[in-house]
Amino acid sequence: MNRCARVAAVTMLALATVASVARAGDLVEHAEWPQRGKTLSLTIYHPTAGTPKGTIFMAGGDVGWVGLAVTMAHHLVAEGYTVVGINVRQYLSAYTSGASHLAPADIQRDYADLARYVRNRGLLISPVIVSGVSEGAALAVLAAATPENHSWIAGAITMGLPATAEIAWRWSDFTTWITKKDAAEPSIRARDYLAQVSPLPLVMIQSTRDEYVPRTDYRDLDSVARSPHQQVLIDASNHRFTDRIPELQRSYNAALGWIQATAMR
Repeated sequence: MNRCARVAAVTMLALATVASVARAGDLVEHAEWPQRGKTLSLTIYHPTAGTPKGTIFMAGGDVGWVGLAVTMAHHLVAEGYTVVGINVRQYLSAYTSGASHLAPADIQRDYADLARYVRNRGLLISPVIVSGVSEGAALAVLAAATPENHSWIAGAITMGLPATAEIAWRWSDFTTWITKKDAAEPSIRARDYLAQVSPLPLVMIQSTRDEYVPRTDYRDLDSVARSPHQQVLIDASNHRFTDRIPELQRSYNAALGWIQATAMR
């Protein structure tokens, strides 16, 4: 991709982000989270009435804070949840320099630090769910896979969880959004961490026609996850669930209900 095309694509993404924020009006807060020598951007969605039903950490894909993660954040805040939006592209790239990059343990500790930051602001309301789309779904699994985080996480909900996910990001990886191939970056395998999420409840929502996650992959992920867990399959046309958003939202609501019911047993 030439430089002009890249600039145009980035501009379109930025405009999409501005438009999504504008729809929420004063519900949206842009916060800066100082973490390990970096300043990371959070987009926090506040419900307008009553006590929040809980707090959801929503991590987007490696495109940035746009697309499906934003759509789901708007849906969930309307349902009464506080949503903490994590820009995964910014997070990964902030700690990628030369041969240096995040390690899985870094990500798990960073989520714990983020929970403390949110708690100190009075926004960590039980139940707390870690969630995400694509690359962000893998980060949610990582966060929930360490026993050190089980004291504050009630459950995990993933959307479009891939078999492998990068733990580094550079602008040279931009073309993977077009080629639909994994970037040549250090990565983790989701199957190596799924079993460790237990005993927390886990719901994996997958598209049956995902161009990034074929049937063999999402079946394998289901086979290694331990109880209590569910895999919900939606006959969507792509990785972004574009033609099945209402069904995805209903499935997500059901997942939240199931997690809360499981926790009460």
